[in-house]
Amino acid sequence: MPVRIVLLLAALAAVASAHAQLAPAPVARAPVLRVSGAEQPVRLAALKVDVEVAGGAVETRVRMVFFNPNARTLEGKLQFPLAPGQIVSGFALDVDGRMRTAVPVDKARAQQVFEDISRRRVDPGLLQTTTGNNYELRIYPLPPGTTRTVELTIVEAASAQLRIPLGYADRVAAFDLSLRLPGATAAPELAGASTLGLRFERLSGGGFAARSTGVDTALPSAPLVVRLPQPAAGTTTVATEERAGQGYFTIEMPIDGRTAPRPLARRVQIVWDASGSAANRQLDRELALLDAYFAAVRETSVNLVRVSDTVSLPERFDVRDGDWRALRVALEATRYDGASNLGAVRHDGVSTEALWFSDGLATYGEPWKLAFPVPVYAISSASSSDPAALQKIADASGGTSIDLGALTRRGAADALLRRGARLVEAHAFGAKEIVLQSPGAAPGRVLVAGVLTGPSAEVTLRLRDSAGTVTTRVVAVKAGQNASRLAALQWARLSLASLEGESRTNTVRLRELGKRFALATRETSLIVLEQVDDYVRNEIEPPPELRAEYDRLAATAVRRRGESEAARVAQLVRRFEVRVAWWGRDFPKDDPVAPLQVAKSSAPRPVGSLAAPAEASRRERSDAARESKDERLRQGPSGPPPSTIAAAGNARALDAPKKAGGGNEAAPATITIALTPAANASGAIKRLQSARPEEWQAIYFDERRANEASVGFFLDAAEFFIAQGRTAFGLRALSNLAEMDLQNRQVLRLLAYRLQQAGQTSLAVPIFERVLVLAPNEPQSHRDLGLALADAGQAQGAVEQLYAVATGAWDGRFPDVDLIALTEMNAVVDKASRAGKPVDTKAIEPRLLRNLPLDVRVVLAWDADNTDVDLHVIDPNGEEVFFGHNASYQGGAITRDATGGYGPEEFALRLAKPGKYRIEANFFGHRQQVLTSGTGLMLWLSSGFGTPAQQDRRTTIRVRSERGERVVVGEFEVKPRGAAGG
Repeated sequence: MPVRIVLLLAALAAVASAHAQLAPAPVARAPVLRVSGAEQPVRLAALKVDVEVAGGAVETRVRMVFFNPNARTLEGKLQFPLAPGQIVSGFALDVDGRMRTAVPVDKARAQQVFEDISRRRVDPGLLQTTTGNNYELRIYPLPPGTTRTVELTIVEAASAQLRIPLGYADRVAAFDLSLRLPGATAAPELAGASTLGLRFERLSGGGFAARSTGVDTALPSAPLVVRLPQPAAGTTTVATEERAGQGYFTIEMPIDGRTAPRPLARRVQIVWDASGSAANRQLDRELALLDAYFAAVRETSVNLVRVSDTVSLPERFDVRDGDWRALRVALEATRYDGASNLGAVRHDGVSTEALWFSDGLATYGEPWKLAFPVPVYAISSASSSDPAALQKIADASGGTSIDLGALTRRGAADALLRRGARLVEAHAFGAKEIVLQSPGAAPGRVLVAGVLTGPSAEVTLRLRDSAGTVTTRVVAVKAGQNASRLAALQWARLSLASLEGESRTNTVRLRELGKRFALATRETSLIVLEQVDDYVRNEIEPPPELRAEYDRLAATAVRRRGESEAARVAQLVRRFEVRVAWWGRDFPKDDPVAPLQVAKSSAPRPVGSLAAPAEASRRERSDAARESKDERLRQGPSGPPPSTIAAAGNARALDAPKKAGGGNEAAPATITIALTPAANASGAIKRLQSARPEEWQAIYFDERRANEASVGFFLDAAEFFIAQGRTAFGLRALSNLAEMDLQNRQVLRLLAYRLQQAGQTSLAVPIFERVLVLAPNEPQSHRDLGLALADAGQAQGAVEQLYAVATGAWDGRFPDVDLIALTEMNAVVDKASRAGKPVDTKAIEPRLLRNLPLDVRVVLAWDADNTDVDLHVIDPNGEEVFFGHNASYQGGAITRDATGGYGPEEFALRLAKPGKYRIEANFFGHRQQVLTSGTGLMLWLSSGFGTPAQQDRRTTIRVRSERGERVVVGEFEVKPRGAAGG
């Protein structure tokens, strides 16, 4: 189990902007550093926090030194949420004893580069967003007995009160805290139980600063509170910055802070997020806000809808004289389970406003369209959320986004029940790209930023006060006025906030913004590489200190260029032609008269005795093959790999006489299939199996408390309920995987595979689309989506995805995935043509268009990267086909050994000999630093593949990820042609 080291990172979780008149609530959840395989906790050895307030912005730089006392190298993952309005504007990691600044890279590309370099056991660092306001920092390696240093920079808007949590640990050996306000005209005030001896002193150039250092310092659990000096009433502050030849400005203007009661609705819709992650919300705060709401509205009707993986039917509650006890009891009885399908919520058709209680993280189902026909009051009490989405749906509908984690009880009630002055519109002469801070982000002030198009500009602001009166203010801006190094970042921060609410339609702008300002966004990540060669090889612009060496190497090095698309297609055509030749050859179906090349048993065996006479010989053969594979993996690739399935067949089979006609003209074989179900041996599942049906749900929720982080628990529970006919409940249990790790494509793939297995292709497709966004560099992402689209009847999209796999330039650790996808693509093309709905194949090389039907096709894939699993098929002759013996006497053939992760490996047999076959999977090993509790194996078995009689069976099982573990995945029996089906 991971060792969790709670690190209350000041800049990461809670240096959040507070409303000027309100004291923010404590942070709900601290970030954690997850380290797999640590016998002793990784310690925070040193901490340095540097805070600067200038130009209406706060920049917090946090430097952390981690010490690994263990005897083995570890990988660390720091997962944390940011408060609304905060952005990550910098990341650095120590390399060879010096801090190296991260550079921005397209998010998917950064992930690929990080993983490719990590396989070489060197030092990359990667900071990326996951979902909503969640970030993940991956650090590798954490060497034994030494330290790694990480530095993060966060920027946010300044407010009347700055809170700096310092409880990163109980004690820290070296501590350094400094605060600077270069433009302040008065000293800030310190508050809180511990001020660590800080005292503000005037700087010689103007402003104030304070610093505290210590050795073996006890860190306070309560945050340090700094009350910042406020400008005089009516004072408008302008700040400007020149960056890369472009002028930026910010305007901060105090406005009337008075509020007035707003009209309240007589019909209200309450959307209550009941997903599994929603149980982590501060529900007491939400219920307290409803107390205040119904006390004010007095008489109203409520339509309550709960949303998790599906949306419940509305429940109506009538509130009379403020009495909402029946509704409260219903809310308190909510059981939280499943993923968040927020896109499935619809307006009830009668309510005139809606209260949404959710973290805003839409993790499941259809995309969430951030629009609603009535005002939405988006209320969040979770530290991990999507504030941009909540703000977007509130602003677009005329409502308000309310962060209960940053407000007192009174402040939250005022935000919901009252309205104040707000900025209605802003436009400029002499400036462009004007962006505004959301009206609800900082009551009592307006923040505007823009880009200058000349030496000066006039910015016109239209304001509406609490009574509805509209006034106009004009603010003059001049280049160089009140220069601040944070003005450009303020503009970037507000621009991000305006774009991220609809990130699906703003990908290009988000990517451009992240690269221009070196920000971690939903489209860009920040990466640190160890060697200059890594920057050159991956064509990544390095930090300034490496630029000269980078230019020298880039100019003189002979870069390895990928094959052109035409060359790749030509090679694929050659390999496909060999496969066609294999498919057209007839192989003997009699019993071999001499012992087979790899099986010393002289007689075929029934499936019930497959493990008996030839088991020793198979074991000897497997051991020899394993030793050979180990040697190959140690030596690395030494040349072009062999053509496997294309060259299938042993010498005797290749020389066998052909039967007249060849092909698959004979009556199709009758095949019965029996797949091994997932092993449900856990204590939780045994409880369910031994209980009465009326107890099942109660037991599930009881066990869920102890298994909320267990992938296997939700997989097994889902299978149990689906097998018992409780499909809807089983699918809800399964959907929990969508929220377990927001960036983990391994878990998401497993979820989508299980949805396909359960016949829920419409739910699987969006999950596969999400995986494709996370890992477009992996052919499996495209193949999985293509196959799901084919199942969904979207043949054109399926063909396009599968052809992209067939012709793509993929890493060499994915052998033969192109031929496998090509086989599947041709089957889809043929099926669509037979259905009278042919697909457009003009973009496909004509020599690659030929369907090759098969009696039997077995495809094994798995969900773990850097993992080697081997497919084994044992036929009625007792002959075993696997990576060490890739062709059988009767013509069965297997693709090349996929040793680097995911597979797939394919067994193909055009004409199957009658008898029983067994499918096994062998977990050969892995090369991961972080491994989940098991590897999921996905088996797809088809009879009559590529024909109108095609039948498919899928199963998913998990193995313990122990080298040498071998499991039986399933069996199938081929009856003589023309025999009755079983």
